[in-house]
Amino acid sequence: MQSRPRRHKKQFARRRRRTTTTTSVLDDDDDDDDAKKAEQVGVTLVVFANARENSCLKYPKSLPDYKSDSTKKADDFVLWKDVWEHVGRRLRWSNARFETIVLDCADEDEMSSERAMEACSKATCFIACDVGENADVATHMSRLTAPIPTGVVVGTSSETLRDAEKLQFMPMNAKKENQFDIFEMPFETRREKDKKKFLQMKTLFERKNHLDLLFMSLVLIDACEVPGILVPEVAINQEINIGNVWCIAYNCGSKLLDCYKNPRCRKSLDCVDACGMNDQVCTYTCIRSYQNREFEYLARCMLHSHNCLGNDATQPEFPIVKPMKTFRGEKLTHDVAEQIMQGWLGSERDGKKVNYSWLAVAGQNPAYDHFPAQYQIWYAGKARNSFWYNPVFKVNTLDGKSVWRRSDYRCKREDTPGTFTFTFMDNGVTSKEYWRVVDAADDLSWALYYYAGAAKSAGQMYVGAVLATPDGLWPPTREMERVERALWEGCGCKMWEMMEVDNRPEVIRGAPLEPLHDVVLKHSLCNYSC
Repeated sequence: MQSRPRRHKKQFARRRRRTTTTTSVLDDDDDDDDAKKAEQVGVTLVVFANARENSCLKYPKSLPDYKSDSTKKADDFVLWKDVWEHVGRRLRWSNARFETIVLDCADEDEMSSERAMEACSKATCFIACDVGENADVATHMSRLTAPIPTGVVVGTSSETLRDAEKLQFMPMNAKKENQFDIFEMPFETRREKDKKKFLQMKTLFERKNHLDLLFMSLVLIDACEVPGILVPEVAINQEINIGNVWCIAYNCGSKLLDCYKNPRCRKSLDCVDACGMNDQVCTYTCIRSYQNREFEYLARCMLHSHNCLGNDATQPEFPIVKPMKTFRGEKLTHDVAEQIMQGWLGSERDGKKVNYSWLAVAGQNPAYDHFPAQYQIWYAGKARNSFWYNPVFKVNTLDGKSVWRRSDYRCKREDTPGTFTFTFMDNGVTSKEYWRVVDAADDLSWALYYYAGAAKSAGQMYVGAVLATPDGLWPPTREMERVERALWEGCGCKMWEMMEVDNRPEVIRGAPLEPLHDVVLKHSLCNYSC
């Protein structure tokens, strides 16, 4: 794995506590005292975008047209203004000291306003996002961004604006690199490492999903290296130094040798190394594509057993997502929450016995919720209070195959009904996730779950929401406004963040749905009106 350069600060293993406390998923700064807010700001990100133009993000393709004003049609694009305002909100959930200011580069009055000049004068970094090739706009933006130390240009832009890219006032334009790289070096220079960061940001943007836009912004903020500001989502320890080389060689040498003997394991290592461990979308695709025992044994030894990289990720604290309080007019209990999760398993639907609990319709996290045919199987075990989760899903691998994968989670009740801690080992990496039953229809026509997790020794933290139904199709149109409300007010998730799962009949056919443990079915809730 490649080393990750740091300067002016040490690697921190533990996540820093927030300076403010969030009390609601949708807790915005609109009503905050201006002086107090200014005192809290540690990083100011200015985003230039054609705010009223369509972004690269869309609503899910098969989303029902459930709004009378037709404001949320299937396959509609989302405006850049809405995208970046929501990214700014999620950045605050990452760290309350992150401020995002969105400027509409197509609005001459706004670009010439005192607000724009003040924003750029205090900005830590900027993103020029798909601003177009208008030379006059680019020239004006170049003047505005001159006092900003760090900035990246992504999407369509003019050559003038691309020349404005910089990292701590060091120009990043490839044409200018000879001014700084005078001599050939036998090792990777700092400038070459910085250029890789900019390449990573541009690659993240080209993936065209909300999580990678957020991660791109976090990579940029981390590159600014502001004293006292940590970005735990990015600052994963990937450095191979004498200490962790010794740890791997001494404790896991034989497993490393076995891995290099296996072509698929070598592909796994090379693929993850090219991604960088902090790129969850890329790394998880690698791991699931080339899944093999040798990689699993090596990762288990390096990360789980000996934590040779010294990471210590914790679950994201925000947004604060609470479980549903009542179901069918009565207070939610632990047993009822587990019955909701058990869902349709063992019941009859359309004259056939159902051998799974739910089928995911859409998910929020592009790293873990984008796979086709996501069957969810929840059930109680023989041991007292035991509860299991065995998701089964299909992976379109990087080498062009389509294969079924499955996982095995142990579920433990938390104090509040409808909340659970899930623990599992996935290809040698141990993860712990905090799940909530956010909402569910009385007739079990749909259910919404939210999770926040961390792979501690891999240094990764993540969140996601999953909408599920018995057939993998969107809930009935009459239910969609409630679903959207539960997503937004309950999870802080926009409908356009949800990625539709491929549940075509030919895709979901033939799934290996046998539970991995002995099943003890609870009383089914499907007798309500099913």
